[in-house]
Amino acid sequence: MKSLAALSLSILCIHHVNAAGLNLPLDPAEAAIILAIPVAEGVEVEAADLPGYAKKGLFEILTALGLDATKLKSAGMSVKGKSGTQLSFIYDAGGHVVALHGNGPWLRNSTLRSFKGLSELRSIRIDHNGFVGKDARAAEYDGRGFDALIDSKIADIKIGLSFSDKGMEQCAKIKSLRSFTVGHSQASEAGIVFFTGHAGLTHFSIGEMASNRVTEKALATIAKIPNLTHIGFKECYVTYNGGFTYLASFKGKLVEIDLTMSVASLADLAKLQADHPQAKILTIPPVEIVKRHKFIAANLAKLSPPELSAPLKAALEGSK
Repeated sequence: MKSLAALSLSILCIHHVNAAGLNLPLDPAEAAIILAIPVAEGVEVEAADLPGYAKKGLFEILTALGLDATKLKSAGMSVKGKSGTQLSFIYDAGGHVVALHGNGPWLRNSTLRSFKGLSELRSIRIDHNGFVGKDARAAEYDGRGFDALIDSKIADIKIGLSFSDKGMEQCAKIKSLRSFTVGHSQASEAGIVFFTGHAGLTHFSIGEMASNRVTEKALATIAKIPNLTHIGFKECYVTYNGGFTYLASFKGKLVEIDLTMSVASLADLAKLQADHPQAKILTIPPVEIVKRHKFIAANLAKLSPPELSAPLKAALEGSK
């Protein structure tokens, strides 16, 4: 592959960029930023459009943010031989990237900082961004690179894996942010504190695999994000007195409370619904939790009292 400097120079000469076998119909400067990503990751890529499962939802998000979906198009790339490791983008009539969607380690902090050159970027939704455990590369993907995007137009972020409280701190400073989702990351309750008082945020969701990094007590901190209408609190054991009661300040405001993959008693869910009669409360049965993620189900079984852990254990046993 060409060096980053040579690649950037060559693409500035033409509008439709061709590198690594790709044709990117983008503004030349923005194409340089996108094409620098696989170079930074040291991977060979091939053309691959935005996956169908993501397209409808992402276009709906952008429409809700005030963009005209009829004038937007999508394109993207995947790692050769690994179609599941993909990075797609949606762009407007001027060739400006308005959204990024992907799966895999694409956004190291230096790459995030380069996005300062994507002037119309509204949404970043990347799953499995980085590496886990003691992998020395993990720190490069912890999200602190969002510090360069504090004054951007970004309104929607979904991210995970190596992302940590250092990234939470920077994302919480983004004034235009309206929706934030983090899951299966290194984020903790301490990171949620950074979002306290964020007046623009209406959607906040977190799911950390029933780990001790995020417990039901985190709802007390989430309750300090004043204008939320949608709360996702996933992969956790929650009680009314220890968690749901903190949401009292949102009475009459919440539209949706997503407890998918979380466990709570029917009695406590009834109390929650009574507090927020207008809200849609989303849950799934123990069997479905096991079907979606056995590791999380096993963790929830360890945290929950016998009457709630028994169905999980039975479903886990039945799945063997």
